Amino acid sequence: MDYGSLLAILLPIAAIQILGWATPGPNHLIILSASVTSGRAAGIRAALGIAAGAVTWALIAVSGIAAVFELFPRLYAGIRLLGAAYLVFLGIKAFGVAQRGGMFNLDVEEGKPAARRPFWSAYFVMMTNPKAVLFFGSILTAFVPADGPLWLMLLIVFQMGAIGACLNIFAALFFSSPAVIRWFKVASFWISLLFGLLFCALGALVVYEVLIA
Repeated sequence: MDYGSLLAILLPIAAIQILGWATPGPNHLIILSASVTSGRAAGIRAALGIAAGAVTWALIAVSGIAAVFELFPRLYAGIRLLGAAYLVFLGIKAFGVAQRGGMFNLDVEEGKPAARRPFWSAYFVMMTNPKAVLFFGSILTAFVPADGPLWLMLLIVFQMGAIGACLNIFAALFFSSPAVIRWFKVASFWISLLFGLLFCALGALVVYEVLIA
């Protein structure tokens, strides 16, 4: 495989990943929540959790296991419903802390969303995110040659993880900056309610899509 052919595979995948990242969704919300409620370190751990999820999905996609979802649509629906339940759970927690003054005025021990275990919370959100299932199960595999060598598959997985880590760490650094955190603290109660609504709305949307599918 020459250099031009390699770029013809890697560049479209990178472009689609960046465009997908720019679309708001559960991944952004979990990073934002961890960053502004528990600081930069928690935000970066959440970002790495999302990146680890991207690597996991990329491995699944290039190994061909994604075709299982086409053979067993109920499994696909079950994963989506599991993710929806977790999003609603995070939303309910956000409503709870809003009643106690807002999540940005509480300590980590008081149960801020995604604060105690930001990496694993973000990883779980990524692994059950319907957008991720769609991207890695169909869009990504469209650009991966079926007869590609092992080194190419591993290079694609590495690229997905590296780009995902860079983009999401950037988001964590932005949302954990002092100016952004001060703004969030001023509007702590209302932002907590907004987080609750967004998490629950995303979960309800997934349930709706599963039911009408």
